[in-house]
Amino acid sequence: MAVRDIDKKVFDFLEIHLATMIFFLLILSVAIEVFARYVLNKPLPKFFELSIYSFVWCIYLGASLAKRYNQHIRFDIFYRKFPPKIRLLVDTFFDILVCAVILVLVVPSIKYTILNYNIKASALRIPWTYLLLCFPIFLCLILIHNSRDIYLNIREFVGKGPGRKEKLPWQS
Repeated sequence: MAVRDIDKKVFDFLEIHLATMIFFLLILSVAIEVFARYVLNKPLPKFFELSIYSFVWCIYLGASLAKRYNQHIRFDIFYRKFPPKIRLLVDTFFDILVCAVILVLVVPSIKYTILNYNIKASALRIPWTYLLLCFPIFLCLILIHNSRDIYLNIREFVGKGPGRKEKLPWQS
């Protein structure tokens, strides 16, 4: 099995499969909470808290998936008017800028996540480390995806052909 296949499986697990499971957990917890609150007239704080944390995890894993396939929303009124080489330069510049910011944030966010192990969520009693872990994971995934895009953009800019970017899963 090639390294590329292993990478794809790891990214697919984190950004698609894990995010999907967490999303179903979000839907289930919201449905149970709504039923308990409005039908049984007895709110369940654990499910409310679970819905909040699963929502945050879905946002961060979904954002890294969107970056993986370059599907983030962008205001590209002027961008589309640029020649392809200028677009590559603009993309590369912003990817480098984002990588620089992430490199500044990644170590403090990991330290903060580990530091909060003794603090427990109020209803679920889960250590905050597990709740906050989505942010360092998100930073690492974005750093990897941006680095790959920088490499592919530079390769395309110098004329080594268009980089091999992943196809969207629904276009396979």
